[in-house]
Formats: sequence, C-alpha cells, structure tokens
Amino acid sequence: MKLVVSERARSYIAERGGKVWVWLDPHRGIVGSYVWLEAHAEAPGSSRRSKFTRASRRPHRFHRLETEGVELHFDFGGMDPPDELHLDRKGWRKGSQRLEAYWNGVVFAGEDIPPPASTT
Repeated sequence: MKLVVSERARSYIAERGGKVWVWLDPHRGIVGSYVWLEAHAEAPGSSRRSKFTRASRRPHRFHRLETEGVELHFDFGGMDPPDELHLDRKGWRKGSQRLEAYWNGVVFAGEDIPPPASTT
C-alpha cells in the first residue's frame, strides 16, 4: 500500500505527534450499503471527536506502517488494503480541521474501487 499525504495533512499530523489511525465505518441504508473511512490523529475513543461513530467504539486490530515521517495505524477488517491510501486535511477554521482518508483516491472503501490511473 502506498501512502499519499498532502502537505496540509502532513503539517496537521506533525503538529499532533506524527501518528494517524484509519479504520472502516460501514453504513447501511434503504438503497444499499457503503463503507466510509474514518481518519484521526488520535486512537479511536481517545477523544470526543474520535469516538463519534459506532465503528469508533468497536474493537480494532490495527496494523502499523511507517513511511515519510507518518506512523499509520490501519484496520481494514477483512478487506485487502488499497493500492493507495490518500490523506488530506479538510476545514479551514482551527476548530473544524480534520483528516480525511481516501481509498485509491475515493471517499468510499471497497475492493471494487480501481487503483488510480498512473500519470506516467
């Protein structure tokens, strides 16, 4: 898995200790189901922000990957990791800034999502 981190996300992560946790947050609805990615600069359940979703309160088995100064802890359940995991910072006000994770560049996770097209 290749980790792609934007400069905005890199500075946000560095300010908070250089660690990131990413896990799956599945949702079901009338039309179908989808899997969202949760990303935080703190372990799930360690703050109000990181225990907001039901998936945050479930037990996790995190795997660790350290690259480019970022220590990534990820739990994708039974799914294989994506080819690329993108991290970006969203929000412009200090209190509303947050991390977003993208599975192969897409906001939803799934093994049917193709890898990003190469630019070579």
